[in-house]
Amino acid sequence: MGTIADKLTYLGQTKAEIRDAIIAKGVTIPEKTTFREYAGKIREISADGGEENPAEWRRPDEWLRIDDRVEAGEQKFVGLHAIFEDSNFITLSATGDYTVDWGDGKIENFASGDLAYHSYSYEQFEKTEGSLGYRQTIVTVTPQKEKELTTISLREQHPHEGLNSYSTGWLDIRVSGESISEFIIGGGTVSHKYLESFSFVGDSSITDYTAFFSECTALQSVSLADSTAKGENFSLMFYGCSTLKTVPEFNTASGIDFNTMFGHCSSLETIAILNTSRGIDFSNMFLNCLSLKRIPLLNTSSGRTFFKMFISCVALKVVPPLDTRRGTDFGYMFLSCVALKDVPLLETSSGIDFTYMFGSCYQLETIPLLDTSSGENFYAMFGSCMLLKSIPQLNTSKGNNFFSMFGGCSALKTIPLLNTSNGSNFANMFGGCQSLRNIPALDTSNGVDFNGMFYGCTALESIPVLKVPKGNGFNGMFNNCYSLSKASLAEISKPIDYSSCKLSRNALADIFKHLGTGENHPTITISYNWGTSLLSAEDRDIARKKGWDIVG
Repeated sequence: MGTIADKLTYLGQTKAEIRDAIIAKGVTIPEKTTFREYAGKIREISADGGEENPAEWRRPDEWLRIDDRVEAGEQKFVGLHAIFEDSNFITLSATGDYTVDWGDGKIENFASGDLAYHSYSYEQFEKTEGSLGYRQTIVTVTPQKEKELTTISLREQHPHEGLNSYSTGWLDIRVSGESISEFIIGGGTVSHKYLESFSFVGDSSITDYTAFFSECTALQSVSLADSTAKGENFSLMFYGCSTLKTVPEFNTASGIDFNTMFGHCSSLETIAILNTSRGIDFSNMFLNCLSLKRIPLLNTSSGRTFFKMFISCVALKVVPPLDTRRGTDFGYMFLSCVALKDVPLLETSSGIDFTYMFGSCYQLETIPLLDTSSGENFYAMFGSCMLLKSIPQLNTSKGNNFFSMFGGCSALKTIPLLNTSNGSNFANMFGGCQSLRNIPALDTSNGVDFNGMFYGCTALESIPVLKVPKGNGFNGMFNNCYSLSKASLAEISKPIDYSSCKLSRNALADIFKHLGTGENHPTITISYNWGTSLLSAEDRDIARKKGWDIVG
């Protein structure tokens, strides 16, 4: 999982951040304090500071208690449900003949798989009203004699005529049942916008947690412990839980799919260390986790795809040395991580797609020497990395798509000699590189699209002769290249515009010399160059005899 040096660096960063956080709470930490002694310093915060952890959810005192109604080893579902002044619909289903105590004096038996539904009257629940205006009831589901609960679903819609998508009133749920193999909450047309707390007590047989809490926008407290030990699919598990601030430790040792697990958890600040050693898919895992500043050191040694793993984690400042040796897709991995200043040396030797990997990482100043020897797609890999001043000698020998690879890297002054011999798309490759003064002799012989390749490179002084025999698009290639004084393209046969550059007579004549045979009288525009008026008829004849029309 990264080199030893990377791990030590990450550990040092972690220690420094913990130290700063403890000091910010008013606890003094002498310089020689060991990391092991930090635990005692943290306890001093609770003892002396008296402040509550803002990320720690506290159950409202006005809620009816349910924590003493379910114990490990039981087969039981207990849920606290809000009762509003009107339209109180409640629905659930279970596999295994079951009994529902609706909490209003009515108890019903249902056959396995049958839909259980009910409606409440607000007037029945006096003296349970809280500060938010709703009243409360406790719903209990148990198996009938000699039966087992194997599935429970809260996703079913009430059959009342004309009822459209709606939110239930579940507030707090507590469950136990080792035989439960499927539990369905989120991901359906029925949502749970009031659910704040969920606890599974003891073990379960659930393997699929896909969209388990999806769109539970009020969820703030989760207790799962070992109930997830058999879980293999955790994709979309917390998707859209926009209020959730922290996730405690729970068992993910069997997990394979972590796709979008915390997607759109915009308030998420911390997660516990998760066992992801078997994980293959980490795509979108932290998509739009806007408040997440750091993540624990995850074991990603089996990972294949890291597509959009941290996309739009705008507060993320530190990335641990992840083991990405088997990864093939790194597209958008850190896109819009605007606070990220550096990344560890990731093992990317199997990587094929690097699309937008670091796109819009505005604070990123350097990158390590990544192994990109298998890379084919470098589309906007460093797009809009505005503080990036240099890049290492990347191996791009298999690359075919270099579209906007450095587009918007306004501080980039030089690039190394990249192997672009297989490249076909060079459009906007250096667009907006305002500090770039020259480029090495890139092999563009297989290039087709050169549109906007140097657009807005206002400091670019010269480029070596680039061979473009297959080039089919050159629109805006040199637009706003005000400092350009040397820029010949060999074997070009399509229209090209050099207007408003700084080309001398000799530079223009050299451009004419390298032109290929024009197809259907293409135009070469040379207006507003200081050497244009100095060209002789003989100079212009060089281009005209090759079938070109000169504008300017």
